[in-house]
Order: sequence, then C-alpha cells, then structure tokens
Amino acid sequence: MFSSTPAASTAAEDLDLMRARLLYQSKKRGILENDILIGTFAERYLPKMTQEQLESYDKLINGEHMEWDLFYYMSGRKEPPADVANSSAFKLIKAFVDKKQFAGDSEAK
Repeated sequence: MFSSTPAASTAAEDLDLMRARLLYQSKKRGILENDILIGTFAERYLPKMTQEQLESYDKLINGEHMEWDLFYYMSGRKEPPADVANSSAFKLIKAFVDKKQFAGDSEAK
C-alpha cells in the first residue's frame, strides 16, 4: 500500500492524532460555508466522539461526496443519499446545523 492512500495513512492512527487530523480537515474544506459549519461542529464534538463515531465522521467528510453536495445535505437543500442519511456522523451534524449551533449567538444555543 502506498503511504499516500487513506487506508495506509490512518491505519495505525491513535485517537488523539485522528481527532487532530479531522479537526484540521474540518476547518480547511475549500468552501467557506463548510469551513464554518463542519469546522465549528468539529471543535465542539470531536473531543467527545468515540472511535466508531470518528470513523463515521472521517468517511463522511473525506468520502466520495463533493463539498457543495455535503453543504446542501447538511442545510436541507438536497435530500442526502442513503449512505449519508444513515451515517451517525451526518445525523449529529444535521442536528447541529438544524439548531443553528454554528451561529455563535445566545439564541442558537
């Protein structure tokens, strides 16, 4: 396996390193909307997530879906495909977005 493949680079990753990698990847998405939504979610929830939840989250944000599609799924503008809708990580992010917890104001909390 080449060291640049996702499986090779994360196979022996411990939880702290995985959280740090996912936090960075969550804040550097390529589109500002996802930087804000996913980045804020990651800051609040990654420290509390189990390994299984982290793996689900990793698969969601680094998987096959394009950035704008992820944004549309999270914001409810597009119906997510079954693999996304059934993801435990997506359900957490969707609830976070629906409650507008990313807004930073006291009404959203």
